Amino acid sequence: MKKTISLFVFLFSMQLMTAQFENLFTATGDANTYLSHYTEPVINGFLYSTSSGWFTSAKALKPFHFQLNISAAGSIVPDDETYFTFDPSEYQYTTLASGPNTLPTVLGGTSSSVLHIDVPVGNNEHLVTDVDALDGTDLKNEFDLPFNMVPSPNIQLSMGLPFGTAVSVRYLPKIENSGASINQIGVGVQHSISQYIPAKTDENGKQNKRHFNMAVAAAFNHITIDYDDDPTDQYYLTSGLNTVTVEALASLDYRFISFYGGVGITQGDGNIDVKGSMDVSYDVYDDNGVYLRTENKTITDPLQLKYDISGIKTKMGVQLNLFVLKIFADYTIQKYPVVNVGLGFKI
Repeated sequence: MKKTISLFVFLFSMQLMTAQFENLFTATGDANTYLSHYTEPVINGFLYSTSSGWFTSAKALKPFHFQLNISAAGSIVPDDETYFTFDPSEYQYTTLASGPNTLPTVLGGTSSSVLHIDVPVGNNEHLVTDVDALDGTDLKNEFDLPFNMVPSPNIQLSMGLPFGTAVSVRYLPKIENSGASINQIGVGVQHSISQYIPAKTDENGKQNKRHFNMAVAAAFNHITIDYDDDPTDQYYLTSGLNTVTVEALASLDYRFISFYGGVGITQGDGNIDVKGSMDVSYDVYDDNGVYLRTENKTITDPLQLKYDISGIKTKMGVQLNLFVLKIFADYTIQKYPVVNVGLGFKI
């Protein structure tokens, strides 16, 4: 199968994985353990990047005013999560036949290691196969990037409502690329706290323009991904990713520039499932290691992987206010730091 770099690193990782992993499922439980380690950094990175960039000021939009934001976020995956150590105690039927026990994740490099699978099936027979450990994409070196980064583009429309409240919607229509499809929908709500604090007044009793603003905000995001690069296969990959973020925001808002920041929590969960039927070929040996025959078997719904993230985050950012145009950038400190940049158009 031709490996295509898609818009998302996540989709590219699925193309690579689907091309190589079928024989791992001679031992289905062990395959799930191995692929969970292999995919975890890119899935967690995707969860962190899609949960970011919702709010770029604590100042409330005026009622029934709109702002359209187009942004790109990238979560930075630590270098030590581009590989994992093969631990034999985690596997029932799989051992390391040769090569180093440090194996790449999807963001890692190449591997020379070989996995040996030996499943006893009774009658003094064993299902036996050897599988090359999966290579990573090595995108950091492939594209000369400073970090291992998992990107996420976002399109977001916000509308001001009465009582210092604004609602935001993210929507990414279904995008298809080489058998992969992705779509996104999310909603966020921001409510001003500053409105409950009286502004200072001048000598004439007129309220001064407020520069320091505070708000609370929350957002939910959902992404669905499907992948089937070969219509002749009887299986396909499907995935769902959900994130929730809650933040306390503060900003200094001036005519041409705003400085903003916030603290909050992020939680997320995701899954990767392979549905349908997968044909696996393996050799049958007796207890003495004598080859008997080659057989095929069909496995139904072979892959069910689960992921979750949670933690505290701190955000700092700056926004240029050029009349109807906003240019913003921020950095979020958390387990996987996130850089977010974009443009906003105020209507």
